[in-house]
Amino acid sequence: MKLRKKKGAFAGGLFRHKAVSSRNSRLQHPLGTIRLKRKKILPKLKSRSAPRILFNWKGWGEQVGREDALHHPKPEDSCSKKMVNNQWLARIKEKSFNKKSWPHYCEAVKGYLEGYSLISGINVREWMLLPTERTVSVVISVMNEEATVMNVLHQLQRMPLEEIIVVVNGSGDSTFQRVRKGSSAIVVYYPEPLGYDVGRAIGSKLTGSDIVVYVDGDMTIAAEQLIPFIAAIDRGADVALNHISPYLRTFAHWDGVSMVKQLINVSLGRPDLGADSLTAVPHALSRKALDTIGIEQLMVPPKAQALAIAKGLVVTAPWSVDVITTNRVNQHNKGANNSVSDMIIGDHIEALHAVQQLGGERLSFTDLIRKRSYLV
Repeated sequence: MKLRKKKGAFAGGLFRHKAVSSRNSRLQHPLGTIRLKRKKILPKLKSRSAPRILFNWKGWGEQVGREDALHHPKPEDSCSKKMVNNQWLARIKEKSFNKKSWPHYCEAVKGYLEGYSLISGINVREWMLLPTERTVSVVISVMNEEATVMNVLHQLQRMPLEEIIVVVNGSGDSTFQRVRKGSSAIVVYYPEPLGYDVGRAIGSKLTGSDIVVYVDGDMTIAAEQLIPFIAAIDRGADVALNHISPYLRTFAHWDGVSMVKQLINVSLGRPDLGADSLTAVPHALSRKALDTIGIEQLMVPPKAQALAIAKGLVVTAPWSVDVITTNRVNQHNKGANNSVSDMIIGDHIEALHAVQQLGGERLSFTDLIRKRSYLV
């Protein structure tokens, strides 16, 4: 087939410098096809709405931090954190923070402390300020955690807490000595192992704070990650759980512990909580929750949670901290049907029994038209 020489644009115009012999060009435009003219693309009209301006939280914090350092007396060492925290609270009274904006809160605190440090000459940059006027304490139950407990305490000591209570039980290492020497925490020592949950209950009995936060001695959680749990209690919740459900795999691959956690929440009419449970740290309780549930019930965390829901307390899961991938694996909690998972599953069975005594064997589920009395 003989090709005729094309005139016009194909001869020496727009397409003269194009590699029309390339393989891609031949595939896109085979010989004998007609090339359509390209449509002229008109520029899109710009939206008339005003552009969104992002608020500079760190910059705002630095500005007000400078002002507070300039107009307030320098704090004394004994109450410096609480004094600065009170000044900070006066600044954020008109600010609204929620689960989507807690990173903004932390940015604002960071800026505030930097501004305060620059003017006052006191280095407070490592602190973390609380969004509440209420007293806050932290309880830790530890056993053989000398390698990690000081990192945990370092994060806690960044905040103006009322007290930190460490219950050391059954430790064969230098955990007790390290906590006593390297922190201002209240240390309770038991030579025999009590169990983490019993240790938390003992620590809860020793504190009179309005808000109690619970963490583990083998898992370092940044102080910033604890703020949403404290704020949830300050705003009216009684129990603030760690929302761990997003970190679980698909339901088909759940372990028995996760399944039984969800079972008890669904059974109590709270499917929204998923597998969130008091067995997972961090979590926080109000003074009202401790008084209503009974501190002794904390020895079985699922039972305490079930009673909290059954008695009408406000239970929420305001924030997610990944404690699944960072959980320390040992001989007691690895493998199928290990001793720890068996204990937790047993705890949930005990929890169901406790709420059945309060609300009947079927809990909130009706018996419909079944007339059992005819066979009694």
